[in-house]
Amino acid sequence: MKYNFDEIIDRTGGTSLKYDARKALFGTEDVIPMWVADMDFKTPACVFDAIRERTKHEILGYFNHSDGFYSSIINWAQKRHGWKVEREWINFCPGVVPGLASAVRAFTKEGEKVLIFPPIYPPFFQVIASQRRTIVESALEPVSGQFRFRFDDLEEKLKQGVKLVIFCNPQNPVGRSWSAEELRTAAELCLRYGVPAISDEIHSDLMMLGEKHVPMASISEQIAQNTITFMAPSKTFNLAGMASSEVIIPNKTLREQFCRVLNDEQHLQLGNTFGDVALEAAYTYGEEWLEELRAYLTDNVHYVQEYLTKELPQITFYKHEATYLLWLDCSGLGMEHQEMLRFFAQEAHVGVQDGKDFGKAYNCCVRMNVACPRSVLKTAMENISKAVANRNKK
Repeated sequence: MKYNFDEIIDRTGGTSLKYDARKALFGTEDVIPMWVADMDFKTPACVFDAIRERTKHEILGYFNHSDGFYSSIINWAQKRHGWKVEREWINFCPGVVPGLASAVRAFTKEGEKVLIFPPIYPPFFQVIASQRRTIVESALEPVSGQFRFRFDDLEEKLKQGVKLVIFCNPQNPVGRSWSAEELRTAAELCLRYGVPAISDEIHSDLMMLGEKHVPMASISEQIAQNTITFMAPSKTFNLAGMASSEVIIPNKTLREQFCRVLNDEQHLQLGNTFGDVALEAAYTYGEEWLEELRAYLTDNVHYVQEYLTKELPQITFYKHEATYLLWLDCSGLGMEHQEMLRFFAQEAHVGVQDGKDFGKAYNCCVRMNVACPRSVLKTAMENISKAVANRNKK
C-alpha cells in the first residue's frame, strides 16, 4: 500500500477531543479511545499541500466560495455515487449537525413531530428536543443479523402528523448501507404524506469493499424534489476540525426555506478559508488515498468480526456495510448497564461509546470506532478478551 495506516501517531496534548477527554468521560486516561467518530490516521497529504499553498497569500479576510468548491462537490457526487448534482442546489454548511438543526427549524414549528430511526447518532435527538419539537421514534428492527426499517410503523406515524423525517444513510451506528429499494419505499411514504425527507449522508464515502452508496435523492426526480441531503468530506478524509460540509437541495422552495434559516437568520454561510481549501483538495485529489483507506477499514472490520466469533461469542456483531463504527450488542456478557461501562473502561481499558446515547432501549450495546492502526485494534480486542476471562475466573 502507498499509504501507511499502520503508523502510530501520538495525539495526546494536542487538543484532540478523542484523547484529551478520556479522564472526564471514562474516569481514567488509561483507555484506548474508540468512541468519537474521527480516525487515528493522517489526513491526506494533498489537503496539507493545498493549505500550505493558500498560506502563501497572507490575508485571511472574508471570502466567497470558489468555483472549485462547487465543481469538486459536483464531480465527486457524479464519480463516486453516480448522482448528477447542479451547482445551484449546493449550499455551504458549517458541519452536518448545525445543518440538521437548521433544517428542523426551517421545516417545522415548535411542538411539531420529527421522526428518527433509533439506534441513531445522538445529536439527532438533541437538534429536535433543543428546538422544542416532538421526537417520534420508529426503531429499526434487527432481522437476520442486520437492521431494517419497519415500514408499517413509519407509515402509521406519518399518518399521525409527523412533519419531518430524518434519515441516516449509511446508518450510524449500525452500519447499514440502505438499498435503493429500501430508500425508495421510505422516501415514497414521505411523499405520500407530504413530509420532507432529510438525508444525513456524511458517511457515504466510507463503504466497505463490495458495497455501494445510494444517495436518496438520486433514486427519482420526484424523490429528489422532496429530499434535503447533507454530505461532507469530514469523516471520509479525517477533516472534522475543518467544520466544512455541503447541503444539496434540488427543490427551490425547500432550498430557500433552509437558506433563510442558515444564511439569513444565523449567518453561517461563510465558513472558513481553510475549510474550503481542504474540502476542494480532498474531493479533487483524495480518491486514491480513500480507496486504500476503505481496504484497510474493511480488513479492520473483518478482524473484529472474526475475533468476536472465535474469542468473544457473547458479543453480537451485526452485518456491517459502511462506516468505521461498529454496533456491538453486549447483552451476552450478563452485565447491567453501568457495570458494562465500568467493565470496558476500567477492566478492559477500552473507551467505547455508551449505546444508551443512541436510544434508551440500547443500554446493553456499545459503539466502537475501528479507524485505528491494526496493532491498536488488536490490543483493544485482546484487552476485552482478557478482561472477560478474568471475570470468569472469579
